[in-house]
Amino acid sequence: MNENIRLLMEETGCDQGEAELALELSNHDLHIAIKTIGSLLRHITAVKGKFYLPKKNLYGLILLVLNTKTSQTLRLRTVVSYNPAIYENSPTMDWYAFEKQIFSYRLDEGSLPDYTQNIEQKLETFFNEKKEVLVKGDTESISGLIVDFIAPEEIVLELNVEELNLDQFRKLPDGGLDNNEKVVLYDKEVGTVCLQIDLIEDVLGREVDKIKEGETVLSVITDPRDIAHYLAHLIGNIQDGKMLPLPAVVRKVSANGGESEVHVGYAPGIIGIAKVKNDMKVRILEEKAQSWWKKIISWS
Repeated sequence: MNENIRLLMEETGCDQGEAELALELSNHDLHIAIKTIGSLLRHITAVKGKFYLPKKNLYGLILLVLNTKTSQTLRLRTVVSYNPAIYENSPTMDWYAFEKQIFSYRLDEGSLPDYTQNIEQKLETFFNEKKEVLVKGDTESISGLIVDFIAPEEIVLELNVEELNLDQFRKLPDGGLDNNEKVVLYDKEVGTVCLQIDLIEDVLGREVDKIKEGETVLSVITDPRDIAHYLAHLIGNIQDGKMLPLPAVVRKVSANGGESEVHVGYAPGIIGIAKVKNDMKVRILEEKAQSWWKKIISWS
């Protein structure tokens, strides 16, 4: 095998035929081939859908992005809400804009965060067992999977399947690279964005290494990336350009020497991580009551 073909395959994950084509089109310039091969690799399928559960008056959006060559799930985003405005979104919009809509509605007053996360986790498991159907990438087969997943609950579903090449998937609408791609996965959860945060210190509070999972603390988003500012605006904790303290539920506390790493959750798919001294004291907010949706929704 030609050395350049082997190097291109190792660098980009393409197969031999794709590597040969990319080199031929780039006049056998390896560096150009590496930069341009993404436009040739059309193995990305974005499935965008909206659904309605008539008996429960629930509305939702779902985004599934697959690498049909490797059967890898690249994105899995969902939102479920009582807000019927969700159903006005068209699945034919650009996949990235559709993903932003999902993030936006996750933070809407009518959304059901725990219910959404429950469905998303179950969908991940369900889809992992049905990869042979997913990789076909046709609307009818994927619609059938989602209907089977919801059954026996009645569902009204509209899907759109968009084929992308690798460059289209990796680039934002303005042409820039998606620098958040490297932080999408967290603790093997699909579709989670991790944000840098600080905890609010309170000398009358509790030491960090004594905080328990499930407790609520005050935090401030300090992440400098654009997606952090975008999410902060959606959450509504920016005033006059400054981040305001935001309650967050503790998900995990990991001590290492004299420091602890505290993981908190803001909404399904949005995680904050703070690194602080063990002896730092923070105020524990009053424990939240059981999520109101659990009292009226029995699906699990």
